Amino acid sequence: MKIEEYIKKAEDLRSKGFFKESLKIWLKIYKQGIENNNPELTLDSLLALGDLHRIMGNFNKSLEFYNEAFEIAEILRHERAIADSLSGAALSHKAIGNWKEGLKLIRKARKIYEKNKDKKGIAFTLWAEGAIWRFGGRIKKSLDNFKKALEVFKILKDKIALGYTYCGLGGSSRVNGDFLASMKYYEKANKIFREKKDKFGIAYSYCGIGNAFRMRNELKEAEQNFKKALKIYREIGDIVSSSYTLWSLAITKLIDEYKKNKKTKDYKEAYNLIILAENNFIKCNDPRGLIYCKITKAMIYYLNNKRTIGKKILMEAFENAKDYNFILEKKYAQGILSGKYTVPFNIP
Repeated sequence: MKIEEYIKKAEDLRSKGFFKESLKIWLKIYKQGIENNNPELTLDSLLALGDLHRIMGNFNKSLEFYNEAFEIAEILRHERAIADSLSGAALSHKAIGNWKEGLKLIRKARKIYEKNKDKKGIAFTLWAEGAIWRFGGRIKKSLDNFKKALEVFKILKDKIALGYTYCGLGGSSRVNGDFLASMKYYEKANKIFREKKDKFGIAYSYCGIGNAFRMRNELKEAEQNFKKALKIYREIGDIVSSSYTLWSLAITKLIDEYKKNKKTKDYKEAYNLIILAENNFIKCNDPRGLIYCKITKAMIYYLNNKRTIGKKILMEAFENAKDYNFILEKKYAQGILSGKYTVPFNIP
């Protein structure tokens, strides 16, 4: 098989959500690039491997590939690849909590794209900056960047990119309290992803739709969408996004059980889901996900009249959020500690 055919097969698998299978092929291509002393092929492989490891939750590994790609791109004076490696590294830094570093890198990348009049690259950095601001809890800035990205992707008629931008707008709109807008954005994304048969996107948008239902207290519909998302995530072997879906399902179960019987002192199903999510977040080194798990575990302890343990866990969550400068998560933990938010608090 020719190298072009290998690349086409790897990218086809990646577009369909089969990340592990794509990764195996890209590793073979990477080895060929080194053996044949082909720096361009090696560079393309490093960027692809960085992207795949990031999607699969291996954030530190992805940074190794992006950093190596950056070094080769600088030697080759390949500006587009320099910007691509900076963009990928920015998102990996965001995922492990270094969102301010991510912000610096994505803006460096945008300057290069702007210099080269690369509209797609510019739009990607706007989308990525929206995701980084969202992670840091600066929601207005997040929405502003997603909206700018949306306008460019519309001009470029890039449907997949539009789908992920709608997802970004859906998430930030939910946190901003606009649950109807959140639902509409996720539904638009879901339609695009189903048309394009993008499995990861379909699952991601189902989770978003579920969260919009959850915030509208339509818990049955929320659970149905979370289960749809988890089924697809299992098929493609996703760990990162599925962990947030597990957390969403856990808090849905917690609120539902509380509403049905306020005297219940159990919540085992919700607790077990939180433990599953927590274990995955530990594997991925995702500090934000771990903070959400701590807050939810603390709520379960509160409901079981174990407030001392619950308070201790909330204090840990608060300190962790403060360390990473996560505004929203700090506010949620502090809000429960102060009694501003009643337990169980339906975290957006």
